[in-house]
Amino acid sequence: MSAKQTYSLAHTARCKLQLAADRPDRNLRFILGHAFTLDNLKLRLAEIETNSTSEERDSLEDDLAINARRRASFRVCTARPSVTRDPGQPPRLEDSDSSSDSDEEVFDDDEDEDEGLSLRRFESASAKPPQMIVDDDDDSSSEEDEPASPPTMPSEEELKMITGGEANEELSDLYEHVAGCPCHGHRAPHVSKMWDVPQKPSHEGARVALVQVAA
Repeated sequence: MSAKQTYSLAHTARCKLQLAADRPDRNLRFILGHAFTLDNLKLRLAEIETNSTSEERDSLEDDLAINARRRASFRVCTARPSVTRDPGQPPRLEDSDSSSDSDEEVFDDDEDEDEGLSLRRFESASAKPPQMIVDDDDDSSSEEDEPASPPTMPSEEELKMITGGEANEELSDLYEHVAGCPCHGHRAPHVSKMWDVPQKPSHEGARVALVQVAA
């Protein structure tokens, strides 16, 4: 069962539980059945979220391992140039000592590079809860702001101008989607047209609509 289907069933179970609890002749058996169903669906939703989080973490670790192997495979190995000696000159002991010291330094550098290529586990960003950043300026400004006034209702002339324009189909679709929910306990009235009432800039976010109920 997908996450969308689980959310839909959980919403239906919550609606039925609310309707059963609001009835005057409430039946305890129905209430407990809806409550148990809702709890099981909540556990299923938590399991789905946990699985999705673990899958994201595993994919991130695989990407890090692949990148580390690519860095290790593309290491540049520089060969030391060979030095030709004159057969007439005897070898010097100081040169052999210095060459052995330089070889040890090269090996040490290689070991340091190998240590730097060790894999590290990084915690996924989705596993960490989001952190809220509190701004002092926002606190001071919120204390000084006055409570917002309710949206203003249009006058008679404004109502005539609004209804004379084109209806808002988006609002009608949203209303029909919400009106069919059993949370309301009964079927909402059928609406033929809806108009969006414009608001002042101070009331941004609040949406007011004018509704024409079908006879």
